[in-house]
Amino acid sequence: MREVSVRLLGREWRHRMFDVCGIGEFRRREERDVFITHLDPDHLPLKEYIMGAPLRFYTAADILPALRKRYGDSFEVAEYDDVLKLKHTTISNRRFVTKTVYAFFLKEAMIIPECDDPDALIREYSPKFTFLFVSYQSHNHLVKFDNHRRDVFILHNKVWRPHAPNVIPKIVFSCTREDREFYNRYIIGRRLSYDGEYIYKNRL
Repeated sequence: MREVSVRLLGREWRHRMFDVCGIGEFRRREERDVFITHLDPDHLPLKEYIMGAPLRFYTAADILPALRKRYGDSFEVAEYDDVLKLKHTTISNRRFVTKTVYAFFLKEAMIIPECDDPDALIREYSPKFTFLFVSYQSHNHLVKFDNHRRDVFILHNKVWRPHAPNVIPKIVFSCTREDREFYNRYIIGRRLSYDGEYIYKNRL
């Protein structure tokens, strides 16, 4: 099984974000295309933090209106049509619920959100590069996935720095209550340039 590393990826990947995850640091002056897989708060960039950055948002037609309502007054928000509609079973209020999420095809690569059977998608489409969101709840699902496998890129929106060469962490604050509260404390208490490792060094 071939192990992958971010070193295999060309420069174009450093100008993309997948929900809140990306390669390298988030720099406000650099353009990025942001692909949104679904509308859960932990997958949506915090608008107050990304304001002023030259970002372009892309998503599936079904959730385009909601994304435009959230970001459209400040950013370009457009439809991306090379997508695959999927289901993601998760636990909410001690009950299993099913959500709609979207995978993206970018030439030879496939971006797979948290979903019920990522292994089947990898087998079916055999992308050159697979970028896969992990879920802390995945091992409670009927279909399991090895979050530690090294032949795919792991998009991990819960960590700020990679713990393996194939892990792509979050690079912007999300819209969760925890991230909002921490961002507000950070921005009020410290007038420093962004450094995810510095901010979160006591939280990792």
